[in-house]
Order: sequence, then C-alpha cells, then structure tokens
Amino acid sequence: MAQIDYETALAAVIAAAEEINLSMAPGTEVSTEPDAVLFGDGSALDSVGLVQVVMAAEAHLADATGEDIVLASEAAMSRKRSPYRSLRLLAEYAVEMSQAEETAP
Repeated sequence: MAQIDYETALAAVIAAAEEINLSMAPGTEVSTEPDAVLFGDGSALDSVGLVQVVMAAEAHLADATGEDIVLASEAAMSRKRSPYRSLRLLAEYAVEMSQAEETAP
C-alpha cells in the first residue's frame, strides 16, 4: 500500500464534509475548516452524520489513491485523542493508517 500524504488526506476529508453538507439543512453544515469541531461538543453532526462523513472520507481517499483506508474502527473510537474531533485529526489519522497498512505483514 502506498503511503498517503497529509495534503491528500486533508483534501479527501474536506471533500467528504462538503459532500455531506449538500444534504444538510442551511445553517447546520459541517465546517470545512481543518481545526473546526467535526464531532463532539459544538458539532452539527450526530453519530449517524459522523459515520456518513467517515464513509465519504474513505471513499474520497480510495478515489484519490486507489487504496482502501479504514477510518472507522473500535481502536479509533477508544483513543484518548479522538481522530473524529476535527478534519485535521481525521486526515492525520488517515496518514497514520496508511503507514500502519504499509508496515503490516
């Protein structure tokens, strides 16, 4: 698996947020600012919305790289620093997962 760079990952998660925003009511859209809250206190997303963003991000990453990167996992959910807190953290997590896949036996 090819390692994904941060810029590619961030573009993919921003595109996912923009895609989800198309189906959200005006004024309730997800911010596409990298450090804005994606999920948690202050977010427009509920858990279903988060799943939609994560699935869209996985699809955009696959389109951009030809690789399948899994961003939704129990390991991610149980982290002390949630990768779902912001688009920046989700992009960093995607890079981390691409590196982990590359070094897996």
